[in-house]
Amino acid sequence: MNFLFVLLIVSASSAAKLRPKATTSHAWLLENGAEYSQIIFSPAKNLFFALANNRVDVISVSPGSPFVQMRFDLPLPGQMLAVHPDGELGAVAHNSYISFLSRVGLTPVVATFTVPVVGTSGLIVIDKKACLWPNYGQWTNIVCVNLEGDFESCSSSIYGGGLAFLHPSGSWVYSPNTGLSPQSVHKLATNSSCMDQLWDNPGWGDYHYGNHWWFSYDGSRAFLNTGMTVATTADQNTDMQVHGYFNASTGNNPHTWISQSAQGDHQIAGLKPDTSNITLYSWPYLMPTSTIPFPVPSDPRATTPSPQQVHFADDGRLYTVGKYGQSGELWGVGYIEFN
Repeated sequence: MNFLFVLLIVSASSAAKLRPKATTSHAWLLENGAEYSQIIFSPAKNLFFALANNRVDVISVSPGSPFVQMRFDLPLPGQMLAVHPDGELGAVAHNSYISFLSRVGLTPVVATFTVPVVGTSGLIVIDKKACLWPNYGQWTNIVCVNLEGDFESCSSSIYGGGLAFLHPSGSWVYSPNTGLSPQSVHKLATNSSCMDQLWDNPGWGDYHYGNHWWFSYDGSRAFLNTGMTVATTADQNTDMQVHGYFNASTGNNPHTWISQSAQGDHQIAGLKPDTSNITLYSWPYLMPTSTIPFPVPSDPRATTPSPQQVHFADDGRLYTVGKYGQSGELWGVGYIEFN
């Protein structure tokens, strides 16, 4: 038998035996979980930011069960929440207003300003400003507002309803549209006050780019909820080139959430719509290595678990966000620790 063939078999067998094992798993229902409409995890702070109708709760799960570390009371109902990558500044979009969330010591501070955006489909916080993507109109403009309340309508026109996913570098935003067929993606660059449009995806009409993007630990790839991956580079000739699918699929392989560890072998955790388990994938080949159960709170109300999010953090944990209850009205959070 060919030596190389034997070596490949041994290597494949060894890889197949890799089974990351959860040593501990904890989950809890949030005390006011039925009131939240959106939860964001900040890996920079290991904190959850939860948007309710009239407030934002900052929730910690360290050292034990979750508790509200800080609360921001909002003057208006919130439509969408975004948090700066460093976890120090947040923003909530309202109907024609924007609220910035910051703190002075242990005191929460909310500053609210008017903006010419009634409904929001995308929101990012970067470089001491918030930028809003209007969810209406055939052609419209992104609006950015600074911490003093000065706003600017960016010069490039976009199709209303565009989404916004901030690259880990903080320099670019990828914006898939949701109202055009075939779907396209705008690449924009952040500047001191607004957004500059760079280019669109190659091969217009060849692929569906989904409605949620996550990025690899090094920023070199984007993982799409369709299961497709694309390159994310500063070169228009290579940016957004298709880089394959999870599990070596040749077509859509839907995921509802994806997160990659910045540590060790950079394993990837994915949630799929057809299972309540978490699938772990290898890097860079995106092949499944194992599945682990999604944490469920030890609470009789925590029925019908519906996994929503997974987040690798620098403390080595995989944090989780789920919905529970017969109608999925109760939010819960948790974490998994690996050997």
